[in-house]
Amino acid sequence: MIILHLAGAVPRFALENGASCNLCHVNPTGGGMRNDYGATLYSLDDLPRITSTNLGKGHWDGVINEHLKIGGEFRVQSLVHEDTEGKLTVPIFPMQADLTTLVTASENVSVYGNIRLAGGILNEFWAMASGLPNDTWVRIGRILPDYGLKVDDHTAFIRGGNIRQTHGLSKEGLFFTPAVLPAGIEAGTRLGNGIRLTGSVTNGFILGSEPSYGFNESISDKAVSVKISLVKSFLEVVHTMGSLSAIRESDAASAGLSGGVSVGKLTWQFEIDRAYEYPDTSTAQALYQEFTFTPVQGISLTGRYEFFDPDLDYANGSILRIVAGVELFPQYGLQTILQIRFTRTENIPVDPPKPEFLCQLHYWF
Repeated sequence: MIILHLAGAVPRFALENGASCNLCHVNPTGGGMRNDYGATLYSLDDLPRITSTNLGKGHWDGVINEHLKIGGEFRVQSLVHEDTEGKLTVPIFPMQADLTTLVTASENVSVYGNIRLAGGILNEFWAMASGLPNDTWVRIGRILPDYGLKVDDHTAFIRGGNIRQTHGLSKEGLFFTPAVLPAGIEAGTRLGNGIRLTGSVTNGFILGSEPSYGFNESISDKAVSVKISLVKSFLEVVHTMGSLSAIRESDAASAGLSGGVSVGKLTWQFEIDRAYEYPDTSTAQALYQEFTFTPVQGISLTGRYEFFDPDLDYANGSILRIVAGVELFPQYGLQTILQIRFTRTENIPVDPPKPEFLCQLHYWF
């Protein structure tokens, strides 16, 4: 199994701050290049163990001038596991090498590009008009529809799951794989205090039609998504978020409920999804729960429970995964992830998977 951590959002950071993902990212739905707040104030003083007051040398925020900003995202990973012959393997490989640019053509018009040098995944690019009434924005290009928790680990079953289906199931996750980045148009607006609405129309990708670039698609073949979300804080110490998401493409559709609560040093987030006519004519279900405890700034202990059943109407098996780990943020732009992963299958005639150990080094600017 290959594990890719894309330049995605980390929803719990938004939850811990009682804000949306656009608090830290230039992408209004989260992920990719960080904005001025995310690249400096949060990444420099609110996230790492060593803050700006203890750094011996200043950092570079990627700003070239008032119209141009560049960034980068780099990950190297090792996944210790047993291969199909029972041999313990220790691969070390580059997971991500992204260079990003943001051109601010005018106050309310920007163009974004993400060139991916490693990982075998598609480049991202879009143009956005913002500053419209009610914080409304519109963007067009290669975009990932706003659905559920856009966690940065694509192997989560609520995203793409295991690309290499090694456990005997027809599918081992939903359809947001690293190869999914369809072209389309997306818009978002603020409906009220803490309430936001986003929607998109893109080329089809759920049923595997995106490589045709939509040349032969009718409007019913396009992927149409909508998401309404609420972020609310109480007494300045309790932060909550919740969202309803839906996406439809031809006969395939998916709907999900996600959210979480953050109180002090403890954060809990969840997502539950039902996917219809996926895979094939089946109804699939994905569950996700993550608990995070941050005893001191820069050190987070994480625990995760995941479940996926590709067909609720037929006892053809399911898969669950339990992950325990620690995330270290020693100083600006540096992260280390250490995890142990336990996978279990039900009603599948294959040997139980062995535990996997993951170590990842992550650097960004």
